[in-house]
Amino acid sequence: MNSVRKNARVAGLGLAAFLVAVAGAACDSSPATGSSAPTSTTSAPTTTTTAATTTSTTGTAATTTSATSPAAQPVLGRVARPGEKGYGAARPGQIDNGGDGTGVVDNVTWQSWGGATAMGTGTAFYSPPGGDLAHGFEAPATVQAFDLGMCDGKPAYRSLEWFFPGQGGKFDPKNVLNACP
Repeated sequence: MNSVRKNARVAGLGLAAFLVAVAGAACDSSPATGSSAPTSTTSAPTTTTTAATTTSTTGTAATTTSATSPAAQPVLGRVARPGEKGYGAARPGQIDNGGDGTGVVDNVTWQSWGGATAMGTGTAFYSPPGGDLAHGFEAPATVQAFDLGMCDGKPAYRSLEWFFPGQGGKFDPKNVLNACP
């Protein structure tokens, strides 16, 4: 083997040894200086419901059984048509019936959720009675979701309505939307 090839081979082995040493140092789990950067781990909050049952028998023996399961938060009905938003979700920030702008409530903030009736406020397009859409405008709306039951196997609010108290509006059962068709 000539000396040029031999020197190239030795140089290549030296480079390989250097790369292995650098890779090994990078993978080393113990810090070189005896200190390490602080690490932080965050996890999403969870809600858990715990049920406990105690059964007593005659005498002094007692048996306790407990089961833990995640709390099922109701959703707003279900998505039934293309373009719908907010349906099938808990506490949706937007409700969109998938049609024109009169079927949308934006920036919904829920004051209550999970009870027999959920109440929220948002902004929606208001069209005055007897007027046309050209005379409509964005206005504060009250959102009311109710008829808590099952929809597609999930706890859900199956009925929904929004109205405009600032324009004299109030809940009207004739205007209720079926959120679980």
